[in-house]
Amino acid sequence: MDDFLNFFKKLMQYSKSGLLQIKKQFSNLRWYLQNNKLLAFLCVAVLGLLLFSGIRGLQKHSDSADRKPVAIEVHTKTLAAEPMYKTVTLFGQVNAAAKINVVNKYAGMILEVRKDLGDRVSAGDVLAQQDLKDINIQVNRAEAEYKSYDAYTERYDATYQSNYDKYKSDYNLKKTNFDRYKELYKRGAVSKLALDEAEQQMLSAKANLDSLTNQKLYDGRPAYVAERAERAEQRRNSMLLLENQRDDMTIRAPRDGVITFRNAEAGSYAQAGSHLFTILDNSSLNLDCYVSEFDAALLQPGATVSVFVESVGKKYDGKITFVSPDKNRENKNYMVRISLVKTDGQLKSGMFARGSLRFLQKDRALYINRSAVLELNGKLYAFVLGDDKKVRRTTIQSGIRNTEEVEIIAGLKEGDKVIIDNISRLHDGMEVSDLGKKGEEK
Repeated sequence: MDDFLNFFKKLMQYSKSGLLQIKKQFSNLRWYLQNNKLLAFLCVAVLGLLLFSGIRGLQKHSDSADRKPVAIEVHTKTLAAEPMYKTVTLFGQVNAAAKINVVNKYAGMILEVRKDLGDRVSAGDVLAQQDLKDINIQVNRAEAEYKSYDAYTERYDATYQSNYDKYKSDYNLKKTNFDRYKELYKRGAVSKLALDEAEQQMLSAKANLDSLTNQKLYDGRPAYVAERAERAEQRRNSMLLLENQRDDMTIRAPRDGVITFRNAEAGSYAQAGSHLFTILDNSSLNLDCYVSEFDAALLQPGATVSVFVESVGKKYDGKITFVSPDKNRENKNYMVRISLVKTDGQLKSGMFARGSLRFLQKDRALYINRSAVLELNGKLYAFVLGDDKKVRRTTIQSGIRNTEEVEIIAGLKEGDKVIIDNISRLHDGMEVSDLGKKGEEK
């Protein structure tokens, strides 16, 4: 089909000699078209399309010749020295006072679940109960071992004290007897052998007493008693650990709040560390935002701000309670927290809200929108509209800036009418249509 289309296009362009040549072969072509009606229809359609396109092209050419160029429409601002403000926009997500995931420390069968989604709980309320049969047996065994070792300790301590009293009494008696024999020996009443025997008995009693008193003491106890006391203490600690484990198998609410997640069912087995519940404490709500370092330098704790929550269509009052002293490592911005006051049931954690604060940057300044500044090859330009409705590109120098405006310190003066939009389509000497101040009724 494309070959026949090209063929008929060439027919329209051939010279007179080409048409004469085709005429000689016309009888063959006519016979071919008569025997192929579909091809004949397509040829007629193509000729019709070519004729229609030619007519439309002539009409467009005629219309464009008659049409006059339309002037570009622009908005302008007449420069005047006025206060320059900076608006800090705060946008973030509403967060509850706390959101806590409750997990079980130990694996075990869940016997009972006492709280469901939406239930309000207080700190210490039982959420679920795990099976305690096995842990109760372990606790009882550990308690028995502790009592046994504690009894041994008491017995050794009592034995030590009894021996000490006995050896001390025996030593005092033998020493008194030896002193008496010395006096008798001086008088010649006893023999030297008797005196030596009395001395030997005294020294033996003293050795027995020293064997107890010269032992190294630990917390006021001799070594062998302290050793048994330490073993008893180890058994006591084991018992306390098992008791704590038993207490932890009763899953309790760590603080006041509302159950927003539950993944616990009676009869199911929970591995250690399973996420069983989530408790949301929405007693207070905060709006956490991130701002640039330039904005963070202006914000101070204690400032009041009104935030708008679009999802509920309401404004809520808030107060800045925290401005981070350090930059966030991930987004390189500073976190700001706004505590919301007088909230209601419609406001929920996770909703997005926005607010703004306005700060005076300069009492009097000539400034224009940043959209009105053209940066080209490292230089700044603005377009001024003259009384003749023509554009003049002017080199400018900028001063302080904010997110919307830039101060002009050279290149423009009060009373100049500066074009603030469509500047990418402008050039020197162009005539434009002035729509006046943006947003102003005409």
